Amino acid sequence: MTAAPLPHLFAHDASPRPWPSRRSLAVIFGLALLGRLMALLSVVTSHPHNWLFSHPWEMGLLANTLLHGQGYSSPFGGSTGPTAFIAPGYPTLIAGVFLVFGSDTFAAALAIMLLHILLSLATIWLMMHIAVEMLDRSTATVAGAFWAVSPPLWFIPAIFWESSLSECALVGIIALVLHYQRAPTKAAWVLLGSLCGIIALINPALLFSLLAMLGWLAFQTRRVSRTAPLIGLLALALVYAPWPIRNAVRFHAFIPLRSTVGFEMWMGNRPGATGRLDESIFPMFNRQELASYLQQGEVAYVRGKSQEASDYIRAHPAVFLKLTIRRFFRFWSGTGNIGGSHTYEIHALLTTVLGFEGLMLVYRKGKRAFAVLMALPLLLFPIPYYITHAEFRYRLNIDPVLTILAAYAVTQLAAVWSRRKSAAD
Repeated sequence: MTAAPLPHLFAHDASPRPWPSRRSLAVIFGLALLGRLMALLSVVTSHPHNWLFSHPWEMGLLANTLLHGQGYSSPFGGSTGPTAFIAPGYPTLIAGVFLVFGSDTFAAALAIMLLHILLSLATIWLMMHIAVEMLDRSTATVAGAFWAVSPPLWFIPAIFWESSLSECALVGIIALVLHYQRAPTKAAWVLLGSLCGIIALINPALLFSLLAMLGWLAFQTRRVSRTAPLIGLLALALVYAPWPIRNAVRFHAFIPLRSTVGFEMWMGNRPGATGRLDESIFPMFNRQELASYLQQGEVAYVRGKSQEASDYIRAHPAVFLKLTIRRFFRFWSGTGNIGGSHTYEIHALLTTVLGFEGLMLVYRKGKRAFAVLMALPLLLFPIPYYITHAEFRYRLNIDPVLTILAAYAVTQLAAVWSRRKSAAD
């Protein structure tokens, strides 16, 4: 099979690195699309047409309040006032879909799931692009093929959350950072900073990973320009600033990310906590908690929960340590969901073990700067989930990074095995 020299999105010369053959690409993207369409068909035929909007409800409720001119408010139904429980990016996107296809309609549900499928396909392309540019064609093929056929990934488009968007955004920023390492102009920094600001408005949990990757780029290009990174940070701040400013005006409090931080800490660290998400105590499902939320207001309610969590951790440090170790294990093993599928665990086991093996191999092969860049989100992103709760869908945000590294481990181990076999023969 000969490689087809396809044009690169960020190519710098007339001789781009060879991609997998067109036939391989057709098989990979064909299987990826087929698997996700099968999952979509399963959801459509086995659930009510408005099932997508039934759980979780927050995104649809916030989208509807936006459409009705009420701003970001009432995430638990009814009329509970302004909120910062959820970041604004994804609900705004959903509001746009509702504007075109109608609120909570079957057409809107199909449009959202199809959009998620397109984002998943774009994620595969970006993963393969990074692998081709920084590693080799075989790694790109294995990474793309794994993401195409892994069953847990087929159902990501049916998650009414920003998971598909966050995955694509993170791997896209990595691709751009690698590209602009070669040509770090001020315009490039403005673009990167602006995109990171938008991504942080979609998923604030990615902000620290994004800042770390921008710091990596600033260090790598420090001899070219010392002021351009500051321009990039300014662009990020300008794009992101309206959210904390809005929160300060609405709540008279400093809420830079989401107001739910203290609440999430309490959910994971309280009497009876198991290290898994317990939705029974969420205000949407618990009348007592909702009444407390309404009585105190969002800021006071969350501060109270944060204080309760802090008091519990100080009073039970050994329990907190035990829960943290348990959540660490669950994050990386894919066992963070109550009643989760064994396919989650298989997927997580493969990508975790092989992913970190691949990271070490990349470092040992001399691509140390690239290894550091790939390690940043793996080290930083999971931290909040170690101290709250670790569902499988949170781990999916960094799964493309792990998959690229795991694919590299597979190709390198296969090459070693092949050489040993040849020598034995």
